[in-house]
Amino acid sequence: MSNITKNLLLALTLVCVIALIVFCIQLIVINRGVDPVVPGTTVSGGSQQGDEDPDSNGEQANGEDGDGSLNVDNATASVVTTPRPPPQGTRESILVSEDNRLIIYVREELFEFVVGDLDWWFIYSGAGEATLEIAFTQISPQGLAAHAETFLNEYSGGTTAEFSGEQSIQGSSISGYHVSARTGGGVYEAWLHALENSDLALAFVIYYENDVQKDALYELLSSMDME
Repeated sequence: MSNITKNLLLALTLVCVIALIVFCIQLIVINRGVDPVVPGTTVSGGSQQGDEDPDSNGEQANGEDGDGSLNVDNATASVVTTPRPPPQGTRESILVSEDNRLIIYVREELFEFVVGDLDWWFIYSGAGEATLEIAFTQISPQGLAAHAETFLNEYSGGTTAEFSGEQSIQGSSISGYHVSARTGGGVYEAWLHALENSDLALAFVIYYENDVQKDALYELLSSMDME
């Protein structure tokens, strides 16, 4: 065999070796990161069947889209607010100052509305004794909060009252300092609401003996608005 033939065979062998090395490298790169297929499963498009809910439109259960980005609408829980139910009963309007009227809705089958000289009463018509009294009270020099803490003394006979601070009056648009006291077989609760540009406050005082009366009075209070 001549030297030329030997050189050609050697060159061809080197080319084949190089091609084989390149092929092996490409095969390793292609298969890198691909999980082995579990026997009995079918691989389609790079993912196993059954991993995705067909109704999910490509969104993952953890609030991520198919591309891994966070889906804000799915990840954020919606906040549901319950609106105040529409008031029931007869609309009553009480003039409490030159600029303000108290609006309250009275269910006549539950309460009798009685107008006094400087106060207004809602007397429960069912069994037992339960009332709502709305009246004016002079705010003490110590302020309305301090006044509220001792306000029920004349109603409860000095029974220790529980002061709860300022709060919405049973979901109505009116707020007041709340205090409660138990006496005998019943409970007194009061909310004191300061009137603008005045040293007077409106006192909303309820008395009830059981939960049925309490719920009826709370519904009455929740219907209030100030105009």
